[in-house]
Amino acid sequence: MPIWWRRWLWLTAIAVVPVPILFLGPGHVPPLRLMMLGAIAGSVVVLEQASGAVPLLALIFLFQGALYAGCAWVLITAALIAARRAGVAAVGAPAALLIALLLIAASLLPLYRDPYRAAASTTTLLHLYE
Repeated sequence: MPIWWRRWLWLTAIAVVPVPILFLGPGHVPPLRLMMLGAIAGSVVVLEQASGAVPLLALIFLFQGALYAGCAWVLITAALIAARRAGVAAVGAPAALLIALLLIAASLLPLYRDPYRAAASTTTLLHLYE
């Protein structure tokens, strides 16, 4: 199996699959959103020489996003290895179908609850990254 299927599945997982926000409020957002929030908080720390809670917030967001992204990589790798051992010869079509279904579902259904948005509490993928 080409490694690029694993990469595409992983990129889809970290950009689409909602995971719980730990320590910082109730909500479910993709790991990429957590890393984005950490990067924004980190840039405030660097540009404004912020101290206090802001560096801690940046670290928590970045750590959570990286933790979920690493878990997604391990799970996808394990699933593809199990599929190979089970004798599944071609995983390209099922992987592409899974990616398409995840993107369609996330775009149409309000799966995400982001406590850091000023708009509605539940949103779709199309509105999450605006």
